[in-house]
Amino acid sequence: MTRFPTVSLKRRLAALMYEMLLVGAVTAIAAILSGILAIFLNPVSTYLSSFATCILMLGFWWYYFRTNWLQKGQTLAMQTWKIGLANRQNVQPPLHQLRLRFMWACVFVVFIPMLAYAGLRHFLNIPPMGAFGAALFWLILPWGFALLNPDRQFLYDFLAGTRLVDLKKDGNK
Repeated sequence: MTRFPTVSLKRRLAALMYEMLLVGAVTAIAAILSGILAIFLNPVSTYLSSFATCILMLGFWWYYFRTNWLQKGQTLAMQTWKIGLANRQNVQPPLHQLRLRFMWACVFVVFIPMLAYAGLRHFLNIPPMGAFGAALFWLILPWGFALLNPDRQFLYDFLAGTRLVDLKKDGNK
């Protein structure tokens, strides 16, 4: 079995920027449905409405990634940049590994920056723009990890046992 080479950090970050646009579109659809749902749930409980919105967002994100990863082993952004998703055995990751990757990515890309923002606003009374900038600092953690990792993988890939591999090199052979 040949081991796919690791894709360059520059191409992964470019694909990540494209992926953010695609996830933004998925989020917009989920937000519209969340707004409709909130109309009915807010009179009952704003906490229930907020919880339903969070579940709906996570559900839409998971559906987008799971569908792409299971069908093609890559999202549209990964296809564009010829990046594949593999596990340490160099095969397409099974569903439980994809779940782990998704959960770790949500923790590092969504939840930790959100908690940092809320903590800075609530406990230190920092203005919104300052708290937002400081919370974005936490995004360095999952992606900056690639500079320290010998295989140059993001933190959530390392923790899930997955790798982003270069499919461009494979096509040239």
